Order: sequence, then C-alpha cells, then structure tokens
Amino acid sequence: MIRDHRRTKRAFTLIELLVSISIISLLISILIPAMSGSRKHAKKAQCLTRLRELYVAHAQYINTEDKFPDLNNMDDDGTWQFNYVIWDTEDFDNGFGPLARPGVGVVQDLTILYCPVQRDPFHSFATIQNRWPVTRGLETRAGYARRYGVSGESLSRMRTKALLADLIHMPGVVEMAHKTGVNTAFTDGHARWVKDPGLIADNDLTRPFDVRDNPTLKSIWKALDQSQ
Repeated sequence: MIRDHRRTKRAFTLIELLVSISIISLLISILIPAMSGSRKHAKKAQCLTRLRELYVAHAQYINTEDKFPDLNNMDDDGTWQFNYVIWDTEDFDNGFGPLARPGVGVVQDLTILYCPVQRDPFHSFATIQNRWPVTRGLETRAGYARRYGVSGESLSRMRTKALLADLIHMPGVVEMAHKTGVNTAFTDGHARWVKDPGLIADNDLTRPFDVRDNPTLKSIWKALDQSQ
C-alpha cells in the first residue's frame, strides 16, 4: 500500500483567528499613537529649523540692504500685531515681503516662512485663505512673526534679543500651533523653544488690531527676551 505523504493544510480555528485579530488590534493601538507622536515631534523640530533659516535669510538681506524693512505699511510699525505680512494686498515692501519678492528675494523656498505645526489656514502656505502666488486686493501672510521696533535698524548694532517667533498676535493662533509655547530666534542667531510664561496664550489680544494693544505685544516680546 502506498501512503500519501503530502501534508494536509490545517485551517485556523475560530478561537485562533479571534486571538490573532486581538493581537493585531493591540499592536495597532500601541503603534498609531507612537507614530503620531513621532510626527508631531518631527514637525516641531522642522519649525525650529525653518525659523533658523528665516533668521539667515534676514541676515543675508541686511548684508545687502544694511537695515530691516518696515514691519508693515503703517507709520512707526503701527499696530504691532500686524507682524506677519508678506504681501499687503498691493506690494512686497513690508515685513517679510522684501525677502520673498518673486525672482529677487533671498527666500526662494517660501515654505520656510511657515510653521508646519500651524493649522490656521490664514497662516499656512498656498491655501484659499492665504494665496500664493499673490492676488491683488488680498493679503498673503507668513506663519511667523517679526519683532516691532527694528525697522530701519542694522542687525550688527543690536543687543541680543528675540527677533522672530511663531505667531503670537492672538491667543487663537498660538492654540492652533504649539499651544504651550513658541519657537523663537534671537538676534545673535541662536533659536530655541520657549515655554509660555503664562502670557502668550492667555491675553486679550483680538481683532481688529489696535495700537492700544501694543503694550501687550511689548510684554510678550520682553518675556521672550528673558528666556534666552
């Protein structure tokens, strides 16, 4: 008699199948939060890198022009909340505009003007609310803020203080990014994470912007100065 030595395939029992599904589900529940946390950490690090690159872009601009451009299109920096302008509906003359002017600006990759953590579509790159290329009559805004009071000044003659930061003009935009603090670049070139001392995301700043709110912005920038 000839025996058939071929192995018969053994099927999974229902219990084995349920155990396998449970194990896979458990692994997914562990891995997905870990991967999400890694992505958030990577975006936060990328934000700090972009802020450093934006500082370098300012240094390159000032090396040629010898001074910072005006913060906005208002006299004496106007309302200091308006500290993120690229295109003010008509030109690239103020804020980050001269650095980003197409074809001639020192910033060729516009993404360095935007924090990858920031979820506000009005401060994200190339959205319906924040056009790029620009559209006449509509503002194009950066995802970072520049300090008041440096318009027309030279970088080499400044004491070390906070120069650039994540958006701070209203608590809402802070909540839509890092929430507990902001990345900050200083005039000496170093950049670091600054934990909110209790003022950045907890204040009365809102729209419409008003010069009477400038003291609050002054306090925020002073707090960033003291963190260096």
